[in-house]
Amino acid sequence: MNLGDLIEDIKDFWNDGWEKKALIVMGVVVLIILIYAFNPFQAKSNLTGNNDSPIPQTTPVLTPAPVTDTVNSSNSTNTTGNTTYLISADQAKRIALQGNTGYTAGEPLQGTVVVNQTTIVVWIVPLSKLQSSKNVYVDVNTGKVVNI
Repeated sequence: MNLGDLIEDIKDFWNDGWEKKALIVMGVVVLIILIYAFNPFQAKSNLTGNNDSPIPQTTPVLTPAPVTDTVNSSNSTNTTGNTTYLISADQAKRIALQGNTGYTAGEPLQGTVVVNQTTIVVWIVPLSKLQSSKNVYVDVNTGKVVNI
């Protein structure tokens, strides 16, 4: 086969019916789509996961109650070591019992809770009444009950 025969074959092909041309055009389109879909020339990262993962619920961390030193002063702060608390453990018990009639308060524990992405240092006062029990969280700085 020489160059003249090749040119003659191309002319014959071009002069054939439209069906043959349409079939070749469809083949080229399918080939382009397949190359685009299975693009082997571009690296892809295989990341899996879901951005809508739920945020885990925060739980308070219990810490033992601080050892309080007896201070004879008119100052209303409770000083323990290097930490100063405006509300003492006994005051936290009284605050927790104010809105919970019939309950008895246990020994408060020092802890922290996270509310609206803010960490608050609290007294965790366990309350019990017959067979039910609950914890009341009292802010050590303001004396307000923290709702979780």
